[in-house]
Amino acid sequence: MSLREAYAAVLQLLREQQQLSQYDVAGGVTQSQVSRLEGRQSNPTLETNRALAKSLSVHPLTFLALVHASDEQKTPKDILNLVLEELKVMELLDAPLPLAPAKKAHPRTRSAEENLKKVRELKSEGKTQAEVIKLLGIPRSSVSRYWRKE
Repeated sequence: MSLREAYAAVLQLLREQQQLSQYDVAGGVTQSQVSRLEGRQSNPTLETNRALAKSLSVHPLTFLALVHASDEQKTPKDILNLVLEELKVMELLDAPLPLAPAKKAHPRTRSAEENLKKVRELKSEGKTQAEVIKLLGIPRSSVSRYWRKE
């Protein structure tokens, strides 16, 4: 079974269990989108999953736990126990989580910042640009650019 099939089956199960039509659950999505999902013609986005879960009065993770249980032919309890165990192992079960991804400098940016720092140090030691080029092995144009930066 594919995830797409499992998603369709769970969506249909929850909808029928609550005696809702495709129009009824189309709160944040269109009825045709619900039809395509149940017909295994498209994949849901996280936003679509959230909207459908809300329309079905379940948490989005409950919905996905049911989908993965169906896909793996396990019970929802088995899936949730696995998730709990993984979170414990990662020591994230009770940990506060970031609200947004950290902004990290590109490796080349970090390298350039390190080179700038080295050039400044050597300049403050009284080295010439030619000596810095030899010592650091970086291009003359880079050394010249770093040299002029304050």
